[in-house]
Amino acid sequence: MVNALGLSIAAAGFLGTAFSLPRALLTLPAGVLVERIGPTLMMHAGMGLVLTGTLVAATATSLTRMALARALVGLGYGATALVGIVYLMQAGPATQRTRRGNMYEGSLISANAVSGYLAGGVSVHVGWRWGFGAAAIAVTAGWLTATWRVLPTIRTVLQARVVPAAAAAPATEPARRHTPLALFAIYLVAFGLAFGWAGAIVTLAPLYGGQVLGLNAAAIGRALALGYVIEASLLIPVGWAADTFGRVRVLLPGMAVLVSGVLILPLASGLAGYTLACVLVIVGMTAWMIPASLLAEHLHGRFGSRAVSLYRFITDLGMVTAPVIVGGLAGWAGFGVGAAAIAAVLVASAAVIAVVHGPRLRRSVRDAR
Repeated sequence: MVNALGLSIAAAGFLGTAFSLPRALLTLPAGVLVERIGPTLMMHAGMGLVLTGTLVAATATSLTRMALARALVGLGYGATALVGIVYLMQAGPATQRTRRGNMYEGSLISANAVSGYLAGGVSVHVGWRWGFGAAAIAVTAGWLTATWRVLPTIRTVLQARVVPAAAAAPATEPARRHTPLALFAIYLVAFGLAFGWAGAIVTLAPLYGGQVLGLNAAAIGRALALGYVIEASLLIPVGWAADTFGRVRVLLPGMAVLVSGVLILPLASGLAGYTLACVLVIVGMTAWMIPASLLAEHLHGRFGSRAVSLYRFITDLGMVTAPVIVGGLAGWAGFGVGAAAIAAVLVASAAVIAVVHGPRLRRSVRDAR
């Protein structure tokens, strides 16, 4: 697709921003919008936008049209993700939030693994436009399935939760008094994970694999699919460990794995090293839902659609800035510099949350003894 449309490395990175920027602009008003129109209509609107954007991408003949397609998909994904996160953080026991979030991520990752492999194969054999066509069929099937099996449950749970915040606070989890610094650390690490994902997997990995290693779409798709399969198999154990032993204790090792993959990626000289780097980055993203669980833990019953919209805005900010910064740095100074920028953001955000939340972890260990 990059070669067919005549895109530069920086222009290809801009497509990542075209996906994330409209989604970010929608995020804050979406928290109010979902309260007014309801979760069902919001989900239908989101799925419709995703399908429309996918069809526009299949017929795109220029950077402008492809950017429009990515913007439509970004808007649709943002609308559906907002409703999904609110539901996951409010349904069921508070002590199982990370597991529920990771089950949700597992379904998305499984879809990414299958779609990456199939779309890559379709693109190689019959062209990248048909790859988007196959994606449109998958989106339609998912929309129909959600309408039939998922939306009734979401509507029931969210309508039942329209109660005062004090009453909504779960009795199964001890209340914690949040501080601005503690919330800042959580938001910062959410930004760091989003920046790492968009910088490494959305921008650096496909560009490095295609431009430097000369890998075709099928080979890149297989490398990413392997990472998604391994990640999906680890999500439930990682979610259980985070809920059982402490979310920050599991978050920090996950981010370390992610950083190692980012640093290995520009050093890869062949498919094996490239696949290893992609797998490490994707496996490190098993920590993705931990910041949302930490926010729900600190905000108690106030973690509704408006709080989720702020959380999504922070993550979208990372998604928006990473492709532009990483793609620009890679085109200007090389892929190693782009990888170093991703690693710096991840390490800095991990260090802040370790410093801010570390004393609480040590106190909890002493109390347990």
